[in-house]
Amino acid sequence: MDVLGKVALVTGAASGIGRTTAKMLVDAGLRGLVILDMDPAGLAETADLVSSVEVLAIQCDVTNHASLEDAYQQITSHFFALDIVFNNAGIVSGPPPFPDADLARMKLVVDVDLTSVIQSSALAIRFMRDHGGGVIINTASTGGLNPYLADAPYAAAKAGVIMFSRSCGDLHEQCGVRVNAVCPGVTETPILEKTGGGKRPDWLDPILENIQVLASEDIGRAVINIIQDDDMAGEFVVVQNQPKQANI
Repeated sequence: MDVLGKVALVTGAASGIGRTTAKMLVDAGLRGLVILDMDPAGLAETADLVSSVEVLAIQCDVTNHASLEDAYQQITSHFFALDIVFNNAGIVSGPPPFPDADLARMKLVVDVDLTSVIQSSALAIRFMRDHGGGVIINTASTGGLNPYLADAPYAAAKAGVIMFSRSCGDLHEQCGVRVNAVCPGVTETPILEKTGGGKRPDWLDPILENIQVLASEDIGRAVINIIQDDDMAGEFVVVQNQPKQANI
């Protein structure tokens, strides 16, 4: 799909990967953009960055299914179109590591990182199948591809996103909707400080010592490549960290 002239929704758009990808989509030629997040201040900042196109900013808790349904009603009533959905909203558990993390926090991680992705995708598919198809990209993680004890709930949720996206592969032939996942490695975004207890957890330090941290633009480019590849459906794309080069 060519991004030019399309309408896109980006969740988790108040910062990080969501904000950067929203800006990159606008630069690629969108005619309309919907940005969705719980953070009103961050949402307003993103809206200012993408003001060259018509923007609909919606403050929404993606774990509240009634609010999510209302957001989709606003989108389709406002633009009468929805071609691209990037389900990117996500959180981590933060300290203390599993199994000592708060039980309510574990549930919230699964609700945000997996359940909301499934529900948002379902709402998008219902609209897209009646309006010529579309593209959905779900943010998973390399953490969903390997055992990850320190934040096992996060890893489990992201593994679920990968399998959910793969399970939707047949929608391409059935109704012209392509669903895929993107799996970022460790990326420089506010997610750890913002949603992980106010600081980077100690267990992340040894990981960061050995890898080159990705930029949010790396993920944005992968998302746009998925959108543009009309043959990609039910797949996942890994954006891998490279090891740090040893000082010589």
